[in-house]
Amino acid sequence: MKKYKIYLIHGYTASSESNWFPNFKKELENYDIDITILNMPNSQNPKLNEWIEYMDNSIKEYDENTIFIGHSLGCVTILNFLSNNSSKKIKGLFLISGFIEDTPIPELFEFVKPELNYDEIIKLTRNRLVISAKDDDIINYEYSQILAERLESKFILLDKGKHFIDRDNFTEFPLLIGEVKKITD
Repeated sequence: MKKYKIYLIHGYTASSESNWFPNFKKELENYDIDITILNMPNSQNPKLNEWIEYMDNSIKEYDENTIFIGHSLGCVTILNFLSNNSSKKIKGLFLISGFIEDTPIPELFEFVKPELNYDEIIKLTRNRLVISAKDDDIINYEYSQILAERLESKFILLDKGKHFIDRDNFTEFPLLIGEVKKITD
């Protein structure tokens, strides 16, 4: 059995085969890490209750050797999931181009409506990281900066990377792979 477990939650209109996810999984396969990239239901028209229920049904066990990684809508989805299960400690929480409390995409507003207990989420792990890019043209980096502040998280702001999606030729994420290796070596 692998020592560490990663659950990666994609964003709006994406799938487990989108963006940098396949390469990320391939690059970390040779390490002692089991990676599950959930295919969230109905990603073209996501509903918070469906996504949380899907996570509840798909993630039966997680513990202090588990890392949650979210991209875009996946970030606030993970936070909602963890808020409902806030008694279990985890290894890490890595959020890429995320947002909370507000979103520039009106269709996703229901995801930011629930109040999150940031203090409880902070207690779950010391390893909290938010990554964004100054040139993100979908979720302005200031949304991710607020996310990092609320979670008292390390914040990495890149000059380039946009929204870290394949349509911008972003299919590899060595920075994130390096950050995962830092806490699993």
